[in-house]
Amino acid sequence: MGMALFWGFDAGDIGIGMDYSEKIKSIMRYFLLLLLAFLGFSCRKATLLPSKPAIYQEKFNQLKPSFTEVDFEFSYDTLQKWLQLRPGKTMFQTGSNTSIVGFPLQVNLLNAAKIQGNNDRTLSLKLPISFTAEPSLAGFSAGKVNGQMDLTVQADIVSKPISALSVQQIKYSYQWKEKPSLRVAGFGVNVSSVIDRLLASKQEQLVSQLSAQINQSLQVTHLEKMLNSTIHSMPVADFMLHPTVSQIALDHVVLGTNSVRGTAYVNSSLEFTNVFDNRVLQKNALKLISTVPSVTESGAPFSVQLSWEYLRSLVETQMRKGAKQPNLTLTLQTTDTRWIHCTILGYKGKASSFSFDFIPVLLEDNKLSIRLVSKELSGLSFPSNLFKKQVVNRLERNLNQFNIDPMLFIDRSKWMNSGLIDSDMNIRLDSLQWNLEVLNVLGKIQGKWLIRK
Repeated sequence: MGMALFWGFDAGDIGIGMDYSEKIKSIMRYFLLLLLAFLGFSCRKATLLPSKPAIYQEKFNQLKPSFTEVDFEFSYDTLQKWLQLRPGKTMFQTGSNTSIVGFPLQVNLLNAAKIQGNNDRTLSLKLPISFTAEPSLAGFSAGKVNGQMDLTVQADIVSKPISALSVQQIKYSYQWKEKPSLRVAGFGVNVSSVIDRLLASKQEQLVSQLSAQINQSLQVTHLEKMLNSTIHSMPVADFMLHPTVSQIALDHVVLGTNSVRGTAYVNSSLEFTNVFDNRVLQKNALKLISTVPSVTESGAPFSVQLSWEYLRSLVETQMRKGAKQPNLTLTLQTTDTRWIHCTILGYKGKASSFSFDFIPVLLEDNKLSIRLVSKELSGLSFPSNLFKKQVVNRLERNLNQFNIDPMLFIDRSKWMNSGLIDSDMNIRLDSLQWNLEVLNVLGKIQGKWLIRK
């Protein structure tokens, strides 16, 4: 009776009146059934999603760029910063007596310009300016003439094709803020009427020279140089993003009231590497093209290079938390081109060691995981060593269920801060490659994009 209660059964469970040996046999049968049920539960296999294994490749192929459709909206304040229209900037300058006005003239910007569009192709600029002129009389310098005015310039912008980007139909008007004067015998003489007649007589020549200076700055080669200088690496979460842009085509450009908007087709690819990668970014050789491409699948190809040390640290941290073993350590060896070798120390006691070989895989649900090729568990202490097979199965199940979501690579908040807004963004993973240094994840970032600055 006491033995039956010790095992958790009363006499009714095993039959009253049985002799002692029959009782022991009955108890052992119950114990065996419970043990078999436990083993059956522990050994059941989790359903694994279909997967695509990583391929070893000593050197990775360069990404092939493709076109991404990007809507843009840039305020005129932003354009002023890009064009460096800051107070003090020299807007117009003639340096000799042979200039169209007949004497040296320099025009500087006093304060920030005000730019406004008409929702079509006409742009209006209000420029507070100062000027310094050095006229001469009979070959002798008459001194310096200084003045200030509010200058309004209106022009039509031709943007198609991009190779013909230019300004046309320039018109200007002005109002004096500080009328110019010339000191004669120590007295100030108002010469605004003289300047007015001079500007009226030289209007065509001034417009022609102003158009030439502006159109020279709008040459495609100058714009390409400016755009190339703005494309640079940027931090994204734990990575550095290295963009490569080869071509840009513009379409539907509209000069709005407070901003210019349109659509850009960007032929590009993106490469993510660990932050500690200190290589020099290869300079872009961006070209502006006139032909707008036909885009059936908008998106930028990308690769994410995850160093094995980065992955080792990531998995070790998660396993320490999951197993509640702060001293657990994980090592990786990539000396074999067939698979990666991993050792976990301290999972079940200090002396325990679980070694396995694995291959990274790409799951059909667009996540990264691993598949074990071989495994070995040693150093288990009592009583864990009695259930060695169950411990191995549990470890294998947990490792097979381990996955990494690629959306974790993207810190959208930083993109939003930089003015890049995404809508319905999707990251599609296509394949995995690996070598002795990194795991290379290849895919495409798809979605609707808007750059607003």
